[in-house]
Amino acid sequence: MRVLVTGGAGFKGCVVAETLRAAGHEVTVFDTFRYGDGPGIGLLRHGIRVVRGDVTIPEMVSAEVSHHDAVVHLAGLVGFPLCDAEPIMAHEVNVTGTRNVVAAMHPDQLLVYASTGSVYGRVEGTCVEDRTPAPLTLYGRTKLAGERHALDFGGVILRFATIYGVSPCMRFDLMVNAFVYRAIHIGWMVLYQADDRRSFLDVGDAAESYRFALGHYDDMAGQVFNVGDPKLNLTKRDIAEAVGDRFPMRIVYHDVATDPDQRDYEVSFEKIRSVGYKAELSLVDSIDQIGAAARLNSGEAMWRFRP
Repeated sequence: MRVLVTGGAGFKGCVVAETLRAAGHEVTVFDTFRYGDGPGIGLLRHGIRVVRGDVTIPEMVSAEVSHHDAVVHLAGLVGFPLCDAEPIMAHEVNVTGTRNVVAAMHPDQLLVYASTGSVYGRVEGTCVEDRTPAPLTLYGRTKLAGERHALDFGGVILRFATIYGVSPCMRFDLMVNAFVYRAIHIGWMVLYQADDRRSFLDVGDAAESYRFALGHYDDMAGQVFNVGDPKLNLTKRDIAEAVGDRFPMRIVYHDVATDPDQRDYEVSFEKIRSVGYKAELSLVDSIDQIGAAARLNSGEAMWRFRP
């Protein structure tokens, strides 16, 4: 298929674009290159078409959407810190941008929308897809609003676990990546709410889920799916200790802050597993790869927010 990947030069988008191209799709990346054009230039070597564009500008969106069989919509401001810092832009990109994408599409095209477990808010017990979302942050609220536009079209909604791993557009502010970075460059960390439970997923497995959704679209259209690995329903303590086993560091347990998303729950991935998707990548192998990437960094903390 001819697949348009919005936000395809971001942390997850680069890996998604490469994965789809390797699967034989013709891929176009549509991105503002807010954090530099290096990742986009790198994608050219994979035979990927790269276009500078902005989902908040309807004319740019419609011009590209019309040439494709499917749209994988990743473009967005990701994470509550960035959305809180730029609330107007968060709404424009995450909500208006999604509306623009949907408005440009024809009924015979395919749409896969990138969402997040942050839409659930505070949950007692296990997160399942039919639970009514109650997001507690602007990030969660804007992603939920985007979901509704995508569902109105009949698209596939993928609610992701917390992503980690290595990408051509590298981030070190994601939890697992951040813990590895601190272990290597600082040697210690303060961990708050250590026994809060989260779900995690390597960016490579996340990218594979988009290829899977396009290949199983008829079975998934018009539905919401949690995407992750039941083995990676872990506490923050579990992650810190797993990192410490590979890269020794001192961990100080002290509740100096609270998570605005109030995420402390297990997530069920049975629905997407029932249609055949399964995560494959090892946490330990991913930690080692992140460590190699962190060592290549200059040592100056890379707490830049990237889509």
